[in-house]
Amino acid sequence: MTQPLTAPGLAAEASPDAQTPPAAAAAETWQLLYRGWVLSTPHGVRISLTALERVCFLAIADHPGRELSRDILMKALPGSSLRTLNVAISRLRKKVSDAGMELPLHTVHGMGYVFLGHLHVQPS
Repeated sequence: MTQPLTAPGLAAEASPDAQTPPAAAAAETWQLLYRGWVLSTPHGVRISLTALERVCFLAIADHPGRELSRDILMKALPGSSLRTLNVAISRLRKKVSDAGMELPLHTVHGMGYVFLGHLHVQPS
């Protein structure tokens, strides 16, 4: 036995949000602008990056779609600790969340991080 669709239920099923799978959001293009100092979300919100966040994203851009080990990131951040790296990633995720988006940067436990979105680095 099936339930009849109500007008609000039908509207919810037909809404663009209901039709966009979560993976599609990660497939949108993110951009690094101004030599990597600004991260632009797929919706055009610009987020200023700290020096540490910038170095992390430039390293990630050099390894698109691949797991980036913490060791590689630490080599790109001489003098930084693993704790500093983790705090920088956490703060970056919060900045993006405050802008109304979810950063498609995922933790690979025991390994490092992987960026599952499309990242375009604007040429200098």
